[in-house]
Amino acid sequence: MCRLCRSHNETTDHILNGCPKLSQTDYKARHDKVSAAVHWSLCKEYGFDHSSKWYEHRAEKVLENDIVKLLWDFHVQSDHVIEHCRPDLLLVKKKTKEAVIIDIAVPGDVRITEKEQDKILKYQDLKREIKTVWQLRKVSVVPIVIGALGTITSNFRRYLDSVSCKLRVSNLQKTALLGSAHILRKVLEI
Repeated sequence: MCRLCRSHNETTDHILNGCPKLSQTDYKARHDKVSAAVHWSLCKEYGFDHSSKWYEHRAEKVLENDIVKLLWDFHVQSDHVIEHCRPDLLLVKKKTKEAVIIDIAVPGDVRITEKEQDKILKYQDLKREIKTVWQLRKVSVVPIVIGALGTITSNFRRYLDSVSCKLRVSNLQKTALLGSAHILRKVLEI
């Protein structure tokens, strides 16, 4: 049995992706590192202050200039009850009146395709709401999903390109993998 939760078999997959004792701490830290790397790339692309190295970046909640507004883990207020209203990143392009909802996940490697589809479906209500309320021409949802061991889908590079993320895929994979290695080391040393 798992040495932390004592309710599931202790497998590598359980430790990396399924232990309830790690979900709000270690899994979130791994997820936030990947999110911060994407945020760093967007800061660099749109002229915001950023650290010189992507892996040292600390994301700010709200960044805005004449071109875009970039929101990090921001609760979007609406007139209607929307279950999923806090995407990881929300990029609003002011001149073209477009927005991109970017949501990031680091699931088990066998679940990456399913997770990509879930992310797109999850934000359809928010997509419609902000298009209407913020009077935008276009709103799209972009899932950035990397398996805990670095697996990606064939759509991954296309999704990164659609948000002008210039990071190498291998850097994002490395971030997820290093987070997973940290989790394994921590648990197996108990």
